[in-house]
Amino acid sequence: MLGVVLLGSRPVHADGVVLQLPPADQQAIAAKLGSGVVGKALPSKPIQDPSVYFPLQDKALTYQVMAGSNAGNMQTLSLAKARRPSGKPAWRFQLSPSLQAFIRQTPEGDLVMPAVSDLKEGVVVVTTPANPFVIVGMKPGESRPFSQKVSVNYLDDPTDQDYSGSLSGTYTFMGTYEVTVPAGTYNAVLFRVKCEGKVGPAHTQDTAYYFFAPGVGVVAMITQEDVTAFWIIHIDTSTGKVLTSS
Repeated sequence: MLGVVLLGSRPVHADGVVLQLPPADQQAIAAKLGSGVVGKALPSKPIQDPSVYFPLQDKALTYQVMAGSNAGNMQTLSLAKARRPSGKPAWRFQLSPSLQAFIRQTPEGDLVMPAVSDLKEGVVVVTTPANPFVIVGMKPGESRPFSQKVSVNYLDDPTDQDYSGSLSGTYTFMGTYEVTVPAGTYNAVLFRVKCEGKVGPAHTQDTAYYFFAPGVGVVAMITQEDVTAFWIIHIDTSTGKVLTSS
């Protein structure tokens, strides 16, 4: 389902529309990344090629943790290609040293995230349909709703589905912003993923933010650090990270 872009009083330049961050998002981002990371709003254009914003190539990136239980730590996180018998490419992107997201590119060019594994706790979370990551054709300010089934399986007995549930949410192209992190200053597009639902015994909700810089990938993000704690015990483990080197 496609959202509707309402430009309203948003400034429109020859090279795109400029979208100011809503106050609530400004506060949430500053709380996890720091007040000096996100700068001025810049002109935005629709997403034509997601791989420009998240290059699919083996690499290791180092991030500084800005909030949460690991605040102040440095984490080197990798993007690596996985081999499949079919020959179709699949990618593994580390969100933390123990948390790995699996990324694939659809025939249409979308980058989606169908599963996340938590090696520390020995669980894998599968979402159907897959979580949007970077989607072809998204317009600045556009939101797309989604609904999905979620299953949580322990790796020591993957046939036993210990927890399951459903989520609904919205995936929004917030705009383009000047983002300053230790690795440098980038013109980065921002995507927000908001979801809520019930997985296991209680209702939960989450908001994740990803800043993507062309040719680089994720230069800053706010995500959950512990899958088990959040999805099953429902403890908020959200943390912010900024790129220090790539």
